[in-house]
Amino acid sequence: MVDMLPAAITAGDLPHELEALQAQNRLACLLWEQLESLQHQIAQLNRARFGASSEHLAGQIELFDAAIDIPVPPEPTKVPVTGHTRKGHPALPKDLPRTRIEYDLSDEQKAAFEALERIGEERSETLHYEPSRLTVIEHIRFKYAVKKDGGVDHRDRERSALATAQE
Repeated sequence: MVDMLPAAITAGDLPHELEALQAQNRLACLLWEQLESLQHQIAQLNRARFGASSEHLAGQIELFDAAIDIPVPPEPTKVPVTGHTRKGHPALPKDLPRTRIEYDLSDEQKAAFEALERIGEERSETLHYEPSRLTVIEHIRFKYAVKKDGGVDHRDRERSALATAQE
C-alpha cells in the first residue's frame, strides 16, 4: 500500500498579496458557514423523520375545548326486505311423491325426564332414485324441551341416543 503524504506547502504556493489572502479566507469562512447550516438542516430533517413520533405542537388541546354543535342526521327510512335467498341446493319439487321417516325418542328415553314438551322438528330431504321413479325421503327429527332436576335443556333424538350409547 502506498502511503500518500500531504504535499508540503511551500512559500511559493502562498498568495503574495494580502488582499488575495483575505479574499480566500472570507470565501473559506462563507463555505464553512454554509456547510454547518446544511449539516444542521440534515440533522433536523432526520429528527423529524426518524425521531419520536409523538406530537408536541402547542395549541392543539385548544382545538377540543370549544363546544361544537353537530347537526343530527335525519332518521333513516326503513326499507322492507322481501326475503333472503338461501345458498346451497334448490328445494326439491313439491309434486314428487314423499316418504316420511320420523325419528323420535324411545319410551325408555322419554321416561328418564320429568316432563317433555315438543318444541319443533328438524327436517331434511334426500332424493331417492329408483329406475324410472324418483321419490323424496323426509327425515323428521323431533325436538323437545326437557325438564329434569329443575333445569331446562333442549334435546333431540340424536343427542340423547349418543348420550345413552356413551353411558
